[in-house]
Amino acid sequence: MKKTFAVLMITFLTITTGVKAEEPDYASQIQPGKWLKNIQVPITHEGETSTARIQIFFPKDYVKGKYHRTVIALHTYGERENEWETNSSIASLANKYNIVVVCPAMNKSLSETAFYPETDYRWNILPGGKFIGETLITFLNQTFSLATKKSGTGIMGVTAGARGALLVAATYSDKFAAAAGISGYYDQSTMPASKMIESVYGSYRKNQQRWENEENVLKMADKLKGVSVYIYHGEKNDAFNPIQSKLMAIRLKQLEKKDPGYSITYKEGKTGGYGWLYWKGQAEPVMEFMNEKLR
Repeated sequence: MKKTFAVLMITFLTITTGVKAEEPDYASQIQPGKWLKNIQVPITHEGETSTARIQIFFPKDYVKGKYHRTVIALHTYGERENEWETNSSIASLANKYNIVVVCPAMNKSLSETAFYPETDYRWNILPGGKFIGETLITFLNQTFSLATKKSGTGIMGVTAGARGALLVAATYSDKFAAAAGISGYYDQSTMPASKMIESVYGSYRKNQQRWENEENVLKMADKLKGVSVYIYHGEKNDAFNPIQSKLMAIRLKQLEKKDPGYSITYKEGKTGGYGWLYWKGQAEPVMEFMNEKLR
């Protein structure tokens, strides 16, 4: 009886002391020239735990243990981590420039760095921007020795992901040397009827100051010092009003004229429209930009 009780106590203590299951050895699964998929990134926030899924493309010339430049690629609103893979030539371009590409599954996150009492959509337990700038970067450092230097780390995105890329780069400018936005929006206060934005920041009518001044990328432009920025927008029928990108580029150009620490490359698509039929054409110039700016 005593022996049975002792065994039960040992079992109970083992369970209650929180012995964790061994985490997968993702680094041993790397195959140069291929995607490593279904990587689960652990998240801990305010006493809660969760995971977020990512996939990573390791270029054909990838060598384990050697320094490699890294670009985080954000998908469009509500999509999945494989969107860049299935809709663009990102893998062949990663091979061409020998850059590792990391694609997180962010669902409908706006890359926000805070949740609010009015927030009715939370993509995970941690705000999306904090996940990228803190949790994901740390995970890449520790698991793959990636994104270890600001000078070799970039971030890019399409539509809502474009706004996310510049917002994260502005918030964590100590971690990113380059950022690119394709067909994005950068001043949410000009879109007061947007249910997408309301889902995170609450209604414009009741939270006007928040919409205008918090996480407003246009107003945060000065925080992009030391980050080379690339912005593209189609002139007709693209996602959001192209004036969003024009005003963001103008603001950065104003800063660039006063201080060489700012850098902006702006391009317009004369025949550009909405969808990957048009956006995929930006994969090459954006990756060429990253190759030029990352060291």
